[in-house]
This record gives sequence, structure tokens and C-alpha cells, in this order.
Amino acid sequence: MADITESFKLKTNPFRLTPTTNPDELEWAGFKDMKDKFEKRIQRSIRIPNSTLVLNWGEYGSGKTHAARYFNKKDVLEELAKNVERVIPYSMVISLPKGKEPIFSLYTSVIDKLNIEEIRKLFSDILPSVGEYIALISSNIHIQNVLKGIFNSEIDHLDIKKYLYGNMSVSDLKSLNRHGILRMLRDDTDYSSLIAGLFSSLTFDKKKFSCIILWIDEFEDIAVLNNTSIDKTNNFIREILDNVPNNLLLFLNLTQSALISVEDLGQYIYDSVRSRIKERISFDLPSQMVFKDYLVELLTLFRDSAADSKYFPFEENVIDEIIRTQGNVSLRQFNESLSLLLELSDMDNKCPIDMDVYNEYKDDIIWQKD
Repeated sequence: MADITESFKLKTNPFRLTPTTNPDELEWAGFKDMKDKFEKRIQRSIRIPNSTLVLNWGEYGSGKTHAARYFNKKDVLEELAKNVERVIPYSMVISLPKGKEPIFSLYTSVIDKLNIEEIRKLFSDILPSVGEYIALISSNIHIQNVLKGIFNSEIDHLDIKKYLYGNMSVSDLKSLNRHGILRMLRDDTDYSSLIAGLFSSLTFDKKKFSCIILWIDEFEDIAVLNNTSIDKTNNFIREILDNVPNNLLLFLNLTQSALISVEDLGQYIYDSVRSRIKERISFDLPSQMVFKDYLVELLTLFRDSAADSKYFPFEENVIDEIIRTQGNVSLRQFNESLSLLLELSDMDNKCPIDMDVYNEYKDDIIWQKD
């Protein structure tokens, strides 16, 4: 088998069939207008103390998950913050839970990503101010004490993490009594109040983090929840937006599907949440020119050495034919066809990939849309 780097002048196959979880492998190619929308929305939240809900809408495979992971990268956020002379946001990507306790699952997903040791180190020089601020943002003394415990280095970070997960025994809880933590968290109100207080505390005065960016991916799964869980999920979103009035940017990634369409939104996203949507970013099916611009940029990012043409190892007429034959398809389906064509050509040591090569593999790489 030919070496893909030597034959195709690529570091690796750039057409991933599933989104990478390794930040170093995440790149953005093409789709400049969409990238600009996300950058402007994020930079606005970095600069201005307000809370915003954004709905990202598009078909399966249109790039919503990739956008979430790309704009969750530390270096990308550092650059955006630097451009507006502010500190970096605190960002996380979670998926909508499908179980019977959606609020506890959402809460746990946030706690999973909480690095208490790093937060304590970062906030050590402004700890008294944070403590005073926590007392102002919550009237619940218990929630106040738990929030202070997260920042308090006198409490072992593993103990407070165990407490937050609800895994602490009654006898272990006694060790936290002297810090005013007298009971476990026990209901959805506790969980949403703690998350809201945590988000507000982390962005206190925009000193350490300029804002919280929370992406909830696969939000279309709300369609498979029962009515009670749909109610709870909507209430959770409304409550954290209301209780974090400053410095929260919440993205909902929603895939149009047989279960949920634009007309169905009202069944799953209540008016109390929809009224808070400040922007809808649509992941439309790309045109031929958008596909080709994307392809050129992607190949350039993964290029290992100089190539004979900007589409190499593909000939341009092959790309045009794939787009023409497939018709109006998602970015994922386009990538899948190119990935298979590249791998088959690699296995059979055929380079460049011209019309003869394409016609040989056409039946393997082109299929009808569902």
C-alpha cells in the first residue's frame, strides 16, 4: 500500500467520518461567514456583561458538533479574547441527557469538567472578593456555603468533588459541617441554583474568566424525553439564564430530523426559552462553490508538501462530478465520499485521483440520500 503522505502529500486523511475529540486535530476550513458569526457572538459575550441564548440549527452532519468542539479549543478562545483585550472564557461542551433525571445529568456533566485545583489556584488572589460576591448572588445560605467550599483550599478538592457528585457518606459529610455544609444537594432546584451560582462566581467582574460558554449538543434528543423531562429541561435552561444575568453564552445544537422540525419546536422548546433566543445560526446545505472552497482550505491545512494543484490528489473535474452526482447533501456525506475515494485509491496505489479512478470506485462512494 502506498504511503498516504508520500503519494497524496497529506499528513493524514483529512476527511474524518466522526468528529475528533483531540483538540490538536480540530481545524476550521471554509464557511467563512459562519465562522465570522460565531466569532462575533463569542467576542460580544467576552466584552459585554449579558447572557445570551443562541440556537444552532441544521441537518445531521452539517457541522454543529464540529463548531462546538472547534470553538471550545483553548487556543481559539485565547485568540478571540486577545483580540478584544479581555481574559479567556470558561467553555464546555456537553450533550443533552436522555435519561429519567435530565437536570441531575446536566449538572453532573458540568461538574465532570470542573477542575477545582486549577480554579482555586487561579482565584487565590481575589478569594475574599469572590466570597463577598457569592453572598450577594444567592439568598440560599446552603448554596452559598457549597460555592465557597469549591473555592476554599482548606477543603480537600477530592472531598468537595465527592460531595458535588452526591457520593459522600453521612459520616464524611460531618467533615464539611464546620464550613457550613450541613446536608447533601437533593433536588433539581439545588442543582440549577448551584450551577447558576458557579457560573456567576467564575465570571465575577470578568477578572479571571470573561464569560461562560456552554454548548448543549444533540438537543434534538429532547424529542425522545417524556413530558416531565421536557418540562424540567426547559425550566433548567430558563433558570440558569435568569439566574446568570451576566456573562453566560448558551448554544443549543439542534438537528432537524423526522422527530423534530421547525414547526415542532414549540412542543419541545417552550415560549419561556424561545423568547430568550437572541440569534439562530443556520447550518445550511452548502453550494458547489462553498464545498470547493472548503475542500481547498482543508487540503491546504493537511498538506505535507507542495502539490501540483490546489485540489491535489483529486482532479477538479472529479470534485465537480461528485458534487453534481450527489446533489444537495450535508458536509458529512461529502466528506464520507471523499474519504472512501482517498482510501480506496491509497490501497490500490492510484494517484492522482482522476475520472478513471473515480469511475472505478463510483458505486462504492456514491449513494442516495435518505
